[in-house]
Amino acid sequence: MYPPKDDATFAELHARIVAAPITLHYKHCLVFYLLKDLSPSHHRDVEIAADFAGNVHLDKRFWTFIEGIWELDHLAWETAVENLTYPGLIPTFPDEILMALLGRGEKMGVGGAEGGKDALPAAYFECVRPPLGSDAVRDKFARYMAQRNVTETYYWIRTRPDHEHYGLLEILFEQTLAQAPAPTAAIYPREVRAEELVGLPFTEEEEEWMEEFLTVGKGRTLRGAEDTVQLRRLAGGRFADFAKEGVKGKKVDGVNWETLRDGVRRGVGGRIGEEGYVG
Repeated sequence: MYPPKDDATFAELHARIVAAPITLHYKHCLVFYLLKDLSPSHHRDVEIAADFAGNVHLDKRFWTFIEGIWELDHLAWETAVENLTYPGLIPTFPDEILMALLGRGEKMGVGGAEGGKDALPAAYFECVRPPLGSDAVRDKFARYMAQRNVTETYYWIRTRPDHEHYGLLEILFEQTLAQAPAPTAAIYPREVRAEELVGLPFTEEEEEWMEEFLTVGKGRTLRGAEDTVQLRRLAGGRFADFAKEGVKGKKVDGVNWETLRDGVRRGVGGRIGEEGYVG
């Protein structure tokens, strides 16, 4: 019956709300939402929805939350987030709201889950801390985060339950090395993201996950996957691993990975073969 197409339908919908076996403040919230639809065309100094909320003494928290939902439904994104993060609100449908905010970026081409330009999902997440109870919303938010800040995403992953770590790190590796949409690439280039990734303080287990993902896993086809592994080994002082045969890469100013490996082999000499030598 929503949206009501005429006065008779509106009256019937109102009657059903009044007769519904729910608490009074829920009924008031539903009527408030309906009146928000009428307010733009109602020529009065006082908005009829706000007038109604005051007359029935609707708690400011309920009033603000329903206003935020109405604005979200009508694509007034920034105003919606302001209301949905109002102090004192009990988080209601937080994962669904976050999913809507992430999806709007994809539809509008301003970043969203595929790029970090849009700040609204991050603002909502910081204020409300939704549980990210489903794989869909958690993974989508992780992709969004990785396009915004590689380092922050890594430390956020560490706050998640242990059983989520491997999958979220894969998303971080993939999003870091993938080509970002033009708006994101301009403000947070791929090479900058990759440099941050190489410098992260991975645990020994995370290091193994990264190498496995980028050498034999589904990340091996990503541009620069093997280069990232080699640079990570070199930056971490793992000269024995770095000196092993691997990708040669194209020469830049006459130097490629094979040239560097030859230099490392000459520099450490026979110590590479010594038991326990790591670099």
